[in-house]
This record gives sequence, structure tokens and C-alpha cells, in this order.
Amino acid sequence: MPQKKIYLLRAGFNGSKFQINDKLKDEINKIYKLGLELAQPKAVCDTYKIEAIPTELIPKSFQGVKSITFFVSTLGYEIDNYISNANTLSSMLMDAWASEAIEAFNESIDKKLRKDFGKGTRRFSPGYSDIDVRKNWDIVSNLLKTEIVVVNKDTGIITPRKSTVCMIGWYDE
Repeated sequence: MPQKKIYLLRAGFNGSKFQINDKLKDEINKIYKLGLELAQPKAVCDTYKIEAIPTELIPKSFQGVKSITFFVSTLGYEIDNYISNANTLSSMLMDAWASEAIEAFNESIDKKLRKDFGKGTRRFSPGYSDIDVRKNWDIVSNLLKTEIVVVNKDTGIITPRKSTVCMIGWYDE
């Protein structure tokens, strides 16, 4: 899960602009612990030979890869419910915590995959560079065939909101 310093930076506390009093420190700690309780991290991944992948799902930067692992990760709906229903401060803190938590979760998946597969590309998500965010639907529905998240086919937006679709290309067979 996320380092507290990174969580606080995401929430806008950089140490030089804000003084954190005891009451705020208690709320920060409460949200951190609550995030750990509410998070239900899940991931689904699969690896495909490059020939089996539609070309519109292959980033140009993946040139020369022999296979690609696609994965979807989520912290689940409880985090979303909390963010939607909490007071402004608690909601903002939980949103920051969850953003860093999903990144920490993805980083752990990334490390495991690299240990198993060796040299690979950077981790990539649709919506950046040359892969349209609407391709999230194709990846989740057609490749991974999972229901741990829901993707809006028209927009590519994923729910729960603290979820991601990622891919890593591999150079070795």
C-alpha cells in the first residue's frame, strides 16, 4: 500500500505550505487505516503473442515485442462508496490514498511480471500516447473477459474509479 509521505503529497500536503495540526493528523491516519480496511484489491492478467493481438491495441512504442501482458486492477467499490459519501476532507484524503494505493498495487504486479518475463517495455495504459482510452473496453471485455470492473464502451471510463488497465510488452518468447 502507499507510503504515507506519497499519500500526503497527492493530497496536497507538501510540508512547506501546510502545518498539520493534531486534529488533521488524526484524520489523515484514520483515512489511511480505513483505506486499508476498505480496499479489496483484485487483478486479472493474461499474456498474448503479438500475432494474436489486434493492432489497434499495440502501442507504437512496443515495436519489437514478442508478447504483451494485459492486466486490469481495482481496489473495489467500497473505496468509491466512501469517497462519494464522506465529508469533503475525508473524501479528498481517501481519493488521494486510493490513487496512490492503486499505483502501489500496479507496481507490485509490474515487479512480479518482470521477474517472470524478463526484459520488457514500460507499463502503459490506454489513454496515453497512441492508444485511445476507449480501448479499455476491448481489453477488459474481449481479451481479459473479466467482470471485476465495468468499462463504459463509449468513453472507456472504468468503475470502480480506482481501477486501471495496463499492458507491458515482452521482448523474449
